[in-house]
Amino acid sequence: MKGLVINNFYSMQDNIKLSAGIALAVVIIPLLATDPKILSMIIAVQTFVFASNIGTSLQMDETSKWNKWELTLPVTRTAIINAKYLSFILLIVMGLASSLVTLLLHGSLGRLDAAALVHGYLFGLQLAITTVAIVYPLILKLGAEKSDVLLLTGAGLSIGIKMAIWYLLYLFNDAISFNSVTVGIVSTLVAVLMFAVSYGVSARIQRNKEF
Repeated sequence: MKGLVINNFYSMQDNIKLSAGIALAVVIIPLLATDPKILSMIIAVQTFVFASNIGTSLQMDETSKWNKWELTLPVTRTAIINAKYLSFILLIVMGLASSLVTLLLHGSLGRLDAAALVHGYLFGLQLAITTVAIVYPLILKLGAEKSDVLLLTGAGLSIGIKMAIWYLLYLFNDAISFNSVTVGIVSTLVAVLMFAVSYGVSARIQRNKEF
């Protein structure tokens, strides 16, 4: 499975470099604004930007026909899905790691806002995890050529899910805002649950997949 993970990152290497460039470039944006919400947005972007590359590996696999040949390898189809989801987790970790630059820079300047950081990380994680959970099974089913559209759709649905969670919580407590920590935590927990369900759905699709 290690080789499969390495292959996934090899096919994404150019896009990962681009994502790293974006993650580092946006670090300076909060320095130009006084609103702490900007810092939240930048942390969320950095957390999400690497996960947005999930379609790149699948597009490369489909273009090179690797997605068909890998089914003939002496590895189980479950191992192939394991490698994909491990790669997705590593992409999200890379996003979190890139945000450390923001923390170090703004921390050294005394411009960190704890509430903004918490919101940024919760929103970024929820967006990244939910998008991956929605998009990957659809790409397996519909084809990687639709990955860009599916990624945008998945990101939109992720925000919609968070809004739905906020509305449900608001029915019980009208003091809860969309950006509250409670909404962020619940949304992130739902995202993790969706990720687990997505893994099961993807494994089933892969098992039934034909050449």
